[in-house]
Amino acid sequence: MMIKTLSSIRICIFVPEEALEGFITAIRPSIPSFLGTYDHVCWHSEKGTEQSRKMPNGEIEKALCQKIEFSCPDDMDLITKLISEMILPNHPWEEPVITLTRQEIVKSANP
Repeated sequence: MMIKTLSSIRICIFVPEEALEGFITAIRPSIPSFLGTYDHVCWHSEKGTEQSRKMPNGEIEKALCQKIEFSCPDDMDLITKLISEMILPNHPWEEPVITLTRQEIVKSANP
């Protein structure tokens, strides 16, 4: 049996817990639908703790956060537009960390 895969990029962002639902509501219409008959597809974790310190002399701050992830086609023009027009303007932090991971997604055998 041969499987087919689709190249994609996984986008991961940590969002403060109190801002999660608003953030998801703002970005989900822009999450590309490219894997079948579903749209607005994303995943988010249970809460964890993010720690940071504003340099050079700030205090260590901790915030309850959740991770949101979703996949996009491997198209850097699309991803750049999504990050600059949707993720950054809707994220409450001054400098959110956004990670991109290349991946292969197994395509369904169903048409």
